[in-house]
Amino acid sequence: MADKNKAITLRINRRELATILAALRYHQDENLQGGRDGKNIPDRFIRQIATDGDTLKALDFQEVDRLCRRLNAGGARHTPRGLDVEPPPGGDGVEPLFRVVYCIDVGAIDPLGAARKAHELMIDPDSLPPVLEVIDARGSVTTLDLSNEAPA
Repeated sequence: MADKNKAITLRINRRELATILAALRYHQDENLQGGRDGKNIPDRFIRQIATDGDTLKALDFQEVDRLCRRLNAGGARHTPRGLDVEPPPGGDGVEPLFRVVYCIDVGAIDPLGAARKAHELMIDPDSLPPVLEVIDARGSVTTLDLSNEAPA
């Protein structure tokens, strides 16, 4: 039996990559919403493909998202550099859980100095409101420019 974690090499063109990504996103949207796992994929035929005939655990919503991002980065001419921010875990609280990402460039002597300068800007009441990326537990990203918000 083949090792389920062994990497494979696959040579595809850009059209094929686009089709694979579309199929993955469709599968993610249709079959993996609401925390469904591989055993709960409604379509038996798709479940058999996703689990390789029940020999593998199907990828969950977030794993498919990570795979799509890896495929996109590998197919791009210039792979973006920076942090790969994962969605927050699905919460069981009263309110849904979001991950809010705040990026800022600051000059400093070292990482600690940069972190302190960024924090000073974040808490400065005279600082301009930031642009934030907000990620929900499904991995959907919303960009919000708080400087365009009406005053409260």
